[in-house]
Amino acid sequence: MRVPSSAPRPLALATGGAGVLLSLATLVLAWVNGSDLERFLAGNQANTWLTGLAFTVLGLLVGRAQPGNALGPLFLGAGLLATLCAFCAEYGALTFHTHPGLLPGGDLAALGAGLLWGPPFLFLAAGVPLLYPAGRLRSPRWRWPARIAALAAVVSMTAMGTTQYVVEDVFAAAVNPLDLPLPDDPQVAVAEATFLVVLAVGVAAVGDVALRLRRTTGAERGQHAWFVAALAVGLTAALASLPDLAGFLGHVFVFTALGVGIVRHGLFDIEVALSRAVVYALLTGVSLAAYLGAAALLGAATSIGPALVAAVVALALAAGRERVQRAVDRLLYGERDPLGMLTALGDRLGQAIDADAVLPAVVETVRQTLRLPYAAVELESGEPACASGKRPDEPDELVRFPLAHAGERIGELVVAPRPGERALGAADTRLLGAFARQAGVAAHGVRVTRDLRRSRERIVSGREEERRRLRRDLHDGLGPTLAGITLGLETAGRVAAREGCSVAPLLENLREESANGVEQIRRVVAGLRPYALDEIGLVAALARHADLLSAGSFQVAVAAPEPLPGLPAAVEAAAYRIASEAMTNAARHSRAATCTVTLGVEPPGLLRLVVADDGDGRLSGPPGVGLGSMRERAEELGGVCVVTFREGAGTTVRTTLPLETA
Repeated sequence: MRVPSSAPRPLALATGGAGVLLSLATLVLAWVNGSDLERFLAGNQANTWLTGLAFTVLGLLVGRAQPGNALGPLFLGAGLLATLCAFCAEYGALTFHTHPGLLPGGDLAALGAGLLWGPPFLFLAAGVPLLYPAGRLRSPRWRWPARIAALAAVVSMTAMGTTQYVVEDVFAAAVNPLDLPLPDDPQVAVAEATFLVVLAVGVAAVGDVALRLRRTTGAERGQHAWFVAALAVGLTAALASLPDLAGFLGHVFVFTALGVGIVRHGLFDIEVALSRAVVYALLTGVSLAAYLGAAALLGAATSIGPALVAAVVALALAAGRERVQRAVDRLLYGERDPLGMLTALGDRLGQAIDADAVLPAVVETVRQTLRLPYAAVELESGEPACASGKRPDEPDELVRFPLAHAGERIGELVVAPRPGERALGAADTRLLGAFARQAGVAAHGVRVTRDLRRSRERIVSGREEERRRLRRDLHDGLGPTLAGITLGLETAGRVAAREGCSVAPLLENLREESANGVEQIRRVVAGLRPYALDEIGLVAALARHADLLSAGSFQVAVAAPEPLPGLPAAVEAAAYRIASEAMTNAARHSRAATCTVTLGVEPPGLLRLVVADDGDGRLSGPPGVGLGSMRERAEELGGVCVVTFREGAGTTVRTTLPLETA
């Protein structure tokens, strides 16, 4: 849900102003009832009053910074209800206790004091986790849980608001003007059950935020970190029953963290302190549960039960704190164990069957193991960086570690600090420095492999271009010359035989040798390169081969743009041989009725070749030499050839070949 940015600001200011005035009026009534500020803050209504004031201030800040964020007006509404609840409590105390009967409306005040705390609490418990931080549901899958929570909240407040119990719990002499003539117990049970439904949705939404803290990076991770920090401090304050001042400061921090997370999530280094906040929240909850459980078991059996329980709990927490801290650090910062990190890299490299998968394995290991938002490997050769994650906008935020092998600089491992951190910590710096020294070996291997691949591509391209030139020279130069000599010898032999010259047999032998030379040249020319490529071009040559294979119920069609741009000799020869092999396999083995050959040039400078048939799509026996040769021809030029068998749907050969040698 998003409120239009043109929402009337006067209404927001009026709502906020009303909340502030009610807060001040509450303090005045508390003074009239005989409470000074210190006693008021120690009373039961202090939390409600603080919550209302905090909601009001937070709503004004969010509304000013993000007018379209629905949390702004919702915060203001919740703040108004909470401050009204605190005001009603003090007004009721004045009416029922301090000066009985002095002012009218005591019963309505009692109803407000007993009921109006519920909506702000439920909004804080479920509404904020559902809508945080942008004021809308984070995913469509939360629509139904949000609707269920809203309906349950309405049912809970309605059921509780129409009972006598809701006012008697605050002021025994009060009478609920909305009380229905029904037993209170069933209504209270319905109210409590639906109240728990809202809380359950809130717990699920909190879990979703916690999961997003682990999965997200950048600004979004910073926002979720502030929410988790607010949750950790709030739980600690609630479970530990902190003293008045500490409880007040904890209350202030919760709402401050929510505001910073929504409006200025990158202002402070939140993740540095977050792990400790989570640790102490966990330890506080565990210690409280352990103390209560152990006291119940030991307290009745011995007079020193409480002291013994306290000692046992203290020893257990001292032993467990470091372990809990390590677990939370691993959740937030990742695995900082050098051996574990190198093991993870080894596992990834073991799965990388291609040199192109090595550098992605390195950067993914760094980013995921240390929970970094960005990691990359930049090689000195000027190749595009292999990166993972979102690169920071400011280059100064990047931290670089040299990659070297045998004293030669290969490149750099580049990382970005976690959101909220201005720089990497000492532990991360040492670990990444050691990791970079090992990753330099892998980067060197990748560079050597790529150099060899480029060298092979140049050799293959040069070989095919030379074959094309040699074929042209033999076909157009030496071949016709020898053919002319053969014809001349044949003519001279006939003349010599007719005149009875003794050199006639010699001339015949020379003619036969010359004719054999012509045949040998033709065989050499045919072996150098498919002659049809130079005679009629790639598309026509494939169409001619398709006509030769088409017979009976099996038909082959060739589709290609006319004309194709000029292709390098190596690309032209590889495409012809791959397509011919694929068509021949379809005719011999696929049991297909049709086979289609599609050619096309697509950016960035790639020749795309697809040969598809409608056969049974089954590979009969182990792969033959033909499949391997197709892949090898493509790989020689830096291309890719993938053969897909789909049972009952045919076989498809997809090939891409770069038009330019690296």
